[in-house]
Amino acid sequence: MVPRHRRVFIILQGVASNRPREVTIVHRPGSVDARESEHHDYQRGVPLVRNVRFAVLILSWSFACVNGNAQSVGLGQNAPELFEKGMNALRGSSATRSVPNAVDFFRRSAELGFGPAQVVLGYFYDTGRAVTADPREALEWYKKAGQQDDPLAQWLVGRVVYAGLVPPRDLNEAQKWLEKSSAHGDPFADYLLGKIALERSDYARSASEFRRAAEQGLPQAQRALAQLLREGHGVPPDYFEAYVWLLVSYDGGLRDAMTDLQALEAELNSTQVEQAKSKARELEGTMSRSAVAHGCTGWPGEFNAIPSPPPPDLQRFCR
Repeated sequence: MVPRHRRVFIILQGVASNRPREVTIVHRPGSVDARESEHHDYQRGVPLVRNVRFAVLILSWSFACVNGNAQSVGLGQNAPELFEKGMNALRGSSATRSVPNAVDFFRRSAELGFGPAQVVLGYFYDTGRAVTADPREALEWYKKAGQQDDPLAQWLVGRVVYAGLVPPRDLNEAQKWLEKSSAHGDPFADYLLGKIALERSDYARSASEFRRAAEQGLPQAQRALAQLLREGHGVPPDYFEAYVWLLVSYDGGLRDAMTDLQALEAELNSTQVEQAKSKARELEGTMSRSAVAHGCTGWPGEFNAIPSPPPPDLQRFCR
C-alpha cells in the first residue's frame, strides 16, 4: 500500500543561482506536488537534478510502481478486481445482488482503462439497463475498448454506427470498425458488413460476407444468403441451395425463415425438396457454429435483423 502522504527530499541545482534547493515531493492518492525551500546543508554524494518538473515526473512514476500495477494507485484494487466485483454484484439472491453497485464497480474499472468493463458499461448505456439509455455514451465506451483491439467492442461500435443510433449515420465509419472485428473472425461483424454491401448494391461482396457468416452458423446471415441465391444477386440464382440455407437457418433458431421456406417449396419439385433436406442435415453436421460453440448465444434480440448486444454474463464468450 502507498502511504497516504509520503515526502521525498531531492537536491536540485538552481537554474538562476548556484545555491542548491530542497524540493519536497508530496504524494497523495491520485496526485503528486512539489514545494521548494531553501536549504544549505546537504550531505555529499546526493545526486543533483536540474529540473523540478522532471524530478516530479520520476517520483510520480516510482510511486505508481510501488503497487506493481499503475491501475491500482489510489484505489487499493486494480481494474480486473473491480470488474470481477461488478460481475459478482450482478449475481446471487436479492440479498447479495445489487445492479447499482455493479454499475459503480464497472465504471471504476472502465475509467482505469479495462476493456471488458468498458464494453459492459457501454452495454448498460446501449440498452438502458440500470442507467438512462444514452447511445452516444455507449458508443464512447465501446470505442475505448475497441481501440484496445477488443473484437466484441469493435462489432458493437460498428453496430451502433450502422444502425444510426448516434447521428450522422456513417456507413464508412461502421465498415471500418466492423472490418476490425471481422479480422478476428466475428460472424456478427461479417453479417453487418454484408448488410452494408447490400445497401450499396454491391451484391457480390454482400454474398461473400453473408456466406462467411453463414458458414460460421449465424442464422440471419444464412437467410440473407438464401435470399440472394433466390434472386440471383451477386451469385447465380439457385433455388436448391437457397432452400438448403433456409432450412439450416430455421433449424438454427430463426423461425421467421418459415415463410421463405414455404415460398421456395413452390419452386422445387418433391425430389428436390427431399434432397435439399438431406443436404441441410449434412451441412449442419459439418458447419461451424462458432458463436454457439463458444457460448455466445441465448439472449433476447440475438436473431434480430440488427442483433442486440450480448449481456454481461455472455460477453466473455463472444470474443
